[in-house]
Amino acid sequence: MRTKFNINDINNTDDLPVVQVFGSRIEAEIAKSYLGSFGIKTEIFSDDAGQSIVSLQSARGVKLLTSPKNVKKARRLLSKKYPSDEQS
Repeated sequence: MRTKFNINDINNTDDLPVVQVFGSRIEAEIAKSYLGSFGIKTEIFSDDAGQSIVSLQSARGVKLLTSPKNVKKARRLLSKKYPSDEQS
């Protein structure tokens, strides 16, 4: 029996596909909020020493992750020029 995917049960971010890589955490937070408005749960991963070395965000990127079933829809929503026309 297949269980429903719960993003909070994932212990290893390597198990989640990357929706997009951003140059800063704030950009990733905006995208996370936007996708959340469509019911898509996401997680942010950034190797920036616990946000203490912010310059690492632009050097290494900030990854926005989601479940495998939502990755295509999330990428489509973020790639739209005028995403307010999208229906969930």
